[in-house]
Amino acid sequence: MKKIALRVISPLLVLLLISTAITSCSKDNDSEPGPGGFVPKNMAGKWLHGNFAMANFWGYDGSYQGNPFEQSVAFDFKSSGHFEMYYIGVANDYGCRTESLSSFKGKVDFDEAAKTFTITPSEGTYRGFYSCASNRNFNRKATSEELKKQQKTFKYSFTEDGKWLMIEGSSFKTTTW
Repeated sequence: MKKIALRVISPLLVLLLISTAITSCSKDNDSEPGPGGFVPKNMAGKWLHGNFAMANFWGYDGSYQGNPFEQSVAFDFKSSGHFEMYYIGVANDYGCRTESLSSFKGKVDFDEAAKTFTITPSEGTYRGFYSCASNRNFNRKATSEELKKQQKTFKYSFTEDGKWLMIEGSSFKTTTW
């Protein structure tokens, strides 16, 4: 009797385990965080804003130190209603380099009538690098409180020629990376 029960239960158990494994599989890197918002076709893609100093920075010993200041902001608006946003800031001060990188991912929702979009981050990271004070370097996830502070609504428009996206007065150009 026990042998008959085991013969029936074993195939059922194997079938149950296989069906559970198949239905619970997901793509870790390609999955989006929750339902997305609305992204117009002309906004889907990567947009980059950046600036740099017009002068180069040289040390007293004649060595090239780089630009004294660089800053860039990038958005990747996905047609699924999700976004990625990156902020990079770099400063050089007499041989000491300070770098910061912030990145956020989450939902974006455009309101074409109001010419606004709202980002609602669900995850993010902060990274800081100090060449002259490496004990202060950090790389950490954003807290839920920090993510709430990053939820923002931005006004946008396009230049007359349609080549530049203007977000809160800053110009963004389509790009790839």
